[in-house]
Amino acid sequence: MPKYKFKHGLTIMRAQPFHIGHQKIIDQMLAECELVTVALGSIQEQGTERNPFNYTTRKKMIQNVYRSKPEYERLKIIGLFDINNPAEWGEFVMDFLKESFTDIPLPDAYYAGSEYDAHWFKNHIENIRLIDRTDPSFPFVTASMVRDMLKFQDKRWKNFIDPVNHHIVEEYFTRKKGII
Repeated sequence: MPKYKFKHGLTIMRAQPFHIGHQKIIDQMLAECELVTVALGSIQEQGTERNPFNYTTRKKMIQNVYRSKPEYERLKIIGLFDINNPAEWGEFVMDFLKESFTDIPLPDAYYAGSEYDAHWFKNHIENIRLIDRTDPSFPFVTASMVRDMLKFQDKRWKNFIDPVNHHIVEEYFTRKKGII
């Protein structure tokens, strides 16, 4: 019997910022997939209210959480530009993976936090895994919610960001926005 349910799991997130809900998705992927690819979207945009962090910083946030774990060697983090054509998003992503990573299998599982996020891949990836964002044993969180907490100087944002990344968020918002 194989150790993992799937050969290659894919998730796409903006991670603006990377929070415990994103971690929940990646943790489940690492438990179920031999290879895990996290694609960080909207890499062409940074320094805006919706996309404050650049690709490198978001990638660093994920690495900070997983670097010391043995599963880290199975985790690949890549960046994706937006194409602003939702109808072609799934095909665009799959073509990008085919052309960029010829040495690894295409994903056989897609992980998402909502039906909407998953629907782009239903015709491209056999297994769609929805992570329950309303799980009563896990706090509901969105990056928009965390950004609003930061904007209004609500210190509860720290409950939703791994402590290893608090300094990154604090430095950014202190330097760029003059808050916190």
